[in-house]
Amino acid sequence: MSKCIRIPTKAPLEGLEPTDYIPPDDVISGDPQERGRSYYVDQTGQLDAGVWECEPNKHEIAAAPYDELVVLLEGEVDVIDDEGGVETYRAGDSFMMPRGCRCTWDVKQPVRKIYLVLTANDYKG
Repeated sequence: MSKCIRIPTKAPLEGLEPTDYIPPDDVISGDPQERGRSYYVDQTGQLDAGVWECEPNKHEIAAAPYDELVVLLEGEVDVIDDEGGVETYRAGDSFMMPRGCRCTWDVKQPVRKIYLVLTANDYKG
């Protein structure tokens, strides 16, 4: 691909479809009602960028199977690490979730994020 790809940041977003990234057994409370859309996947299929949103809920992430950069466009989420530490992220914040991260997301307000996910197992960065 030889041209830049716009990832929209303002509502309303068109083309979002239901997703199932949060396994039902990992939901502690609430109803995530996830939606998303991938806007770019590289030629290897191991780098993915797009938009994802969900409704308030609390869910566990046992061990993230990928590295993810999150840019929060809307909402608020407390990310609780496996030792009980809490970081609160709001619209405008960015954070990195490294592969293997164990945490709980407590989504306080509906969240919309841009994500960049790297699933490659063997790469030389």
